[in-house]
Amino acid sequence: MRHPALLRALTLALAFVHSFPAQKHLLAFAREPSLTEAWKGFGALFAVGLYLLPLAVHVRGLRALWRERRTLLRAGGVVLAVVHAVPASDHLPRFFASGQWADAWRGLGAAIAFGWFLTPLRGQATILATLARLARLARVPPGVGTRARTGPEL
Repeated sequence: MRHPALLRALTLALAFVHSFPAQKHLLAFAREPSLTEAWKGFGALFAVGLYLLPLAVHVRGLRALWRERRTLLRAGGVVLAVVHAVPASDHLPRFFASGQWADAWRGLGAAIAFGWFLTPLRGQATILATLARLARLARVPPGVGTRARTGPEL
């Protein structure tokens, strides 16, 4: 799988995952309007829309924010961390109490997102670069394009 295809698969998976809370909270908002259901439902719907944008839009937007508006990028990360702390604090205790799969993936997914958004920007860039290198290495047969290795294979 080419690197852009892997990234696109990830963005589509994130859009799919965010479609569940969007549907749940927007239906609850339609039945009984409240600010709580509105921000959860419309926030998840916004995330779905964002993840469905073409990769080129993501790259241009993040590049511009990285170069010119790093403070805005950091502030957005803090806001997104707080937003994801809400479902993490809601679903993780329920998961530990009941062991339900639905609460597990919601709580753990939100906790991972919380951690990601609190990771400093340089750390996020390092993680993404490492994953990109690993994705490229996974496609290369052993010994092709590399010097002979000594010791155990990694």
